[in-house]
Order: sequence, then C-alpha cells, then structure tokens
Amino acid sequence: MTSISLVLPVRRRREWGLRRLATSLLTRWRKARLRRETRRYIMGMDDHMLADIGVSRAQALFEIDRQR
Repeated sequence: MTSISLVLPVRRRREWGLRRLATSLLTRWRKARLRRETRRYIMGMDDHMLADIGVSRAQALFEIDRQR
C-alpha cells in the first residue's frame, strides 16, 4: 500500500510563494499604470468631452490631483 503526501516539499511551497508575490506586484503595477494613463487622458479632455461623460472640470481636477 502506498501513501500519498498532501504536504508540498518546502522548496515547492517557497516557489509558489515567490510566484504569488511576483504576480501580486505585477498586478499592482499594472493597475497603477492604468490609473496614471486614465488621469492623463482626463487631463487632456476639454469641457465638452468632460460633459459628455458627466464629469465637471472641478471633478476632473480633483481626480488628477489624487495621484500626487
């Protein structure tokens, strides 16, 4: 009769931890980059474009200032 070990070897668990950490950091970096790009795009919009999406100039400026 053979037994099946449900515990991963330490090396294997460490690799998964590092992979999870790298994935988490990459995901956070991508989200931050997307926020920066979106704020830059909003900054370049004129009042008519902002009105089309239902945002005032004051709201846009407030959102842009949040990045600092």
